[in-house]
Amino acid sequence: MKTSDIDYKARRAARPHLARHGLARAITQGPAGRRLCVVAAAACLAALASACASQAPSPAAAVSSPKPHAAASGSKPPAAAQPLPGSGSSHPAGGAPAQPTPSTAATAPVWQEPDLTAIQVGEQAAYDQAVFQFATGIPHYSISYVSAIVQNPNGAPVPLPGRSFLRLTFDPASEASNLPTGPSSYPGPGTISPYFPTLLQISAAGNFEGHLSFGLGLSGRARYQVYTLTNPERVVIDIPHVTLPAFPGIWDITSWRQFWEVQTAFDNGHQPWLTSPSMVVSAWASGFSNQPAIRQLGPNTFQVTDPVTAKVAIVSGTRPVTTGQAQLWVITSITPVPS
Repeated sequence: MKTSDIDYKARRAARPHLARHGLARAITQGPAGRRLCVVAAAACLAALASACASQAPSPAAAVSSPKPHAAASGSKPPAAAQPLPGSGSSHPAGGAPAQPTPSTAATAPVWQEPDLTAIQVGEQAAYDQAVFQFATGIPHYSISYVSAIVQNPNGAPVPLPGRSFLRLTFDPASEASNLPTGPSSYPGPGTISPYFPTLLQISAAGNFEGHLSFGLGLSGRARYQVYTLTNPERVVIDIPHVTLPAFPGIWDITSWRQFWEVQTAFDNGHQPWLTSPSMVVSAWASGFSNQPAIRQLGPNTFQVTDPVTAKVAIVSGTRPVTTGQAQLWVITSITPVPS
């Protein structure tokens, strides 16, 4: 091939390029060409912005976790992360702050100490009943016979009428600051005295560190039964009636019911002389003579003489109850001595 042929072909191949550059120069020359260039540039910028916007994420979308690493060859691709409830842009479309999704998790109930609200007593055909009523649940309880009731925690004696005593403790139960008048939410008295055949008295016996204690004074030892009821929550104690011997006293106390009542009065500071045999005989002798002469013949036997009339009587007595503090002495026989 000749050199002239090569130069000719090269010039032909370069014509389109030269033609394009020539057209560009023609377009940009003159005022009209410059306006056309401005319009074209604006159109290009609008197209570029539209393309970028179509690839940008939505404002409401949230990244709930970091982007996962690329999976190794042949491994299962990682699952796409799901947005967490309530997650998202702090300012979604519209500009308002994001509202958190309300929690649906169950709230654990708050534990409350069982609260004593009432004490009720009743006499049935064959048994007596004591009912301790609570709010906010039934506490653990313990009950047993004891030789005496003492205050918790100081150990001071708790006087009760009767020949047998039950100690009842609830744990945990409502605390109170006004014992022995009763726990704070319990509207009744700290001592209840029904004087039933077996259940004679219930008395508060202390409240310390969630231990609420009571003493039950009974006329005799019986096989009690304890159970619980609901609606409302109650602890129930059934105490069978016991058979007592005939009351031995003939003056001034002549029945078991009267004896229990006088025991309670004694425990509250009345008639303290009732535990002294000589003083009880003296009280009787004041009606036997204006100036009686009293001589003790034995532990429970006395001779009473009227100096004016020379009348003589032998007075004997006993203690019907030898438990508790109120071990009263009663007269059981009065025997005139023939002159």
